[in-house]
Amino acid sequence: MIILDVNKLSKNFGYGQLFEDVSFSLNEGESISIVGPNGCGKSTILKVIAGLEKIEKGVVNIKKGAKVAYLDQTGSSIDDERCVYDILKDAFKDLNEMEIRLNKLQELMSSNLPEEQYNDVLNKYCNLMERFSIAGGYDIDVNINTVVEGLKIDNNLLYQSYNDLSGGEKTLVQLAKALLIKPDLFLLDEPTNHLDIDRIEWLESYIKTFKGATVIVSHDRYFLDRMSNKILALDNGAKVYNTNYSGYLTERQRDFEKQMAEYKNQQLAMKRLEEQIKYFAERGMATNSSTLCDRAHVLQTQLDRMRKRAVEKPKEQKKINVGFDEVRKTSKRVIVAEDLTISVPNGKTILDNVNLNICSGERVALIGANGSGKSTFIKAVMGTQDLPIKGTVFVGPSVKIGYLPQIINFPNGEQKLLDYFKEEVGLTEQRARQILAGFQFYKDDVNKRVKNLSGGEKIRVKLAELLQQKINTLIFDEPTNHIDIPTKEVLEEAIEDFDGTLIFISHDRYFINKFADKIIEFKDGGTTTFFGGYDDYKEAKKRLDAKQSQVLTKKTKK
Repeated sequence: MIILDVNKLSKNFGYGQLFEDVSFSLNEGESISIVGPNGCGKSTILKVIAGLEKIEKGVVNIKKGAKVAYLDQTGSSIDDERCVYDILKDAFKDLNEMEIRLNKLQELMSSNLPEEQYNDVLNKYCNLMERFSIAGGYDIDVNINTVVEGLKIDNNLLYQSYNDLSGGEKTLVQLAKALLIKPDLFLLDEPTNHLDIDRIEWLESYIKTFKGATVIVSHDRYFLDRMSNKILALDNGAKVYNTNYSGYLTERQRDFEKQMAEYKNQQLAMKRLEEQIKYFAERGMATNSSTLCDRAHVLQTQLDRMRKRAVEKPKEQKKINVGFDEVRKTSKRVIVAEDLTISVPNGKTILDNVNLNICSGERVALIGANGSGKSTFIKAVMGTQDLPIKGTVFVGPSVKIGYLPQIINFPNGEQKLLDYFKEEVGLTEQRARQILAGFQFYKDDVNKRVKNLSGGEKIRVKLAELLQQKINTLIFDEPTNHIDIPTKEVLEEAIEDFDGTLIFISHDRYFINKFADKIIEFKDGGTTTFFGGYDDYKEAKKRLDAKQSQVLTKKTKK
């Protein structure tokens, strides 16, 4: 049964066409992911479907009576003094209204009603209570607890005011509320933002239990692979691919090659026609032959018609000119931690006697839940950790580090981008402009105040800075956060050409799979090392859990 049908949807905000002729439909159990560069209209399509943006052209049909849940990226801007638990209960609107009616009927029955009126109220109460029970009214707390536990929302947070939460916590609450609605149509805009890997994988499992349809906007390619059976690509027009993200990449490349071949063949045919027209026109004029001139005229008409129907040259994604300037020589031991212990002022130990070794040329992913100590370890390596440290962190003497932090700050937010970059890298204005243009900062872009740069723009600026440094070790803290997929692909191309040591914190499983040959998991103050990419890590964890389960079973039997 069709849940959602979108037909020839177009949107124009007055400064040009955002998207045009977008069409797709979703049946029960189907999921489509919208992909494309930032600014192509992905989030706007979700808002149009949700009824939050006006439909200028086209039609959106949602199955009559279908429940729709919309998770956007602005949960942190919502103002609500109520506690988190009451906000989560809003997901059960119909049940809440039934509960209010039940309480009113119960109050009536407690008053001194005549027997006939009492029996009438009792009958209504019993009927409503039966409907309430069948609809899951007594399972509200169970459902809330399931989602709260799955998303690892602290019980103390449930009774805090929503306005007192951090931006990440607010997004988490809005996600939990959307899940509790159990919609027929789920609209998700960057649902994995602010989630660690465990939460993301729980979310994937939870969403897969829905029988409805899902529309997803996400930069998490692993998530797109697991959750999508359709892809709507907005990078060059609008086209639907009946596959997951990896399949879409293959088909997109095939489409590009086919269109490029058609374009080249047509250009060659038109060139030949131009040569023939020139030959017949010149010969006709030279010999005063009307036949040859007529032939040139016929061919010119044919060429004009061909130009009108010409295949458009396929657009290649503009790529940032990235290439790290490497210092080849480096110490064999890049980073060594021995009995490293770090505690916070309240006494909680973040890292407890950690021992690990990272060697030259390794590509190491640091993973673990938020707050498990990954960023704390990197800060200790970089010497920016202001917490008391016990044990040692050794960095090889010839190690030259290029560091990209998770939170990018600038010394003077009012400074213009061009001025900041010139001062930071010590280049002339002309050379600084050339480099920034290579990172897609054109014309007036370089006059932006650095405080007004988006997350993706800040990443690009810092990458441009790294280019000017001679390095043999890259350390990235969540490098793919806040950047779109095309920019991720460019960053990945640069890393592929980098021969040095790579150390990165990431919740991006696609990125981990692509680069890691070693994974260090931070958990409960300690670390465990696994070899291979993310999928290898998951298999190793399964085997480890199975062994531990067998040991526990043997102990229980004894």
